[in-house]
Amino acid sequence: MGLESYQLGKQGEEIAEKYLLQQGYEILERNFHSQQGEIDIIAKHKGFLIFVEVKSYSYRSYGSPVGAVGKGKKQSIIHAAQAYLYKDKIKNIYSRFDVLTIYRKYDGQTIIEHYKDAFYVS
Repeated sequence: MGLESYQLGKQGEEIAEKYLLQQGYEILERNFHSQQGEIDIIAKHKGFLIFVEVKSYSYRSYGSPVGAVGKGKKQSIIHAAQAYLYKDKIKNIYSRFDVLTIYRKYDGQTIIEHYKDAFYVS
């Protein structure tokens, strides 16, 4: 990952955090790392524990942004979520996996799309 891509990702996470706070979410943690993977944002909202993957684009690419979260990435996020639950001894709470995409149109406008329950543990 190049520096420009890294900076775009970090800016996207900051925009995502601000968006979630405006929607009434409580941010519990950012960039949670485990041996199995990383979760961009862990939040709480209306009784749910939410693991959020943030995807940032400098322009809208073809295909669904949710499609950019492939099988391997999903497994990595699921394993990291399990590590988070184990580490903090969290039980008996509803949880879900969301994908939040952020991209800039050519006119500079920022577009945010929030995909709730983007994928499931199978």
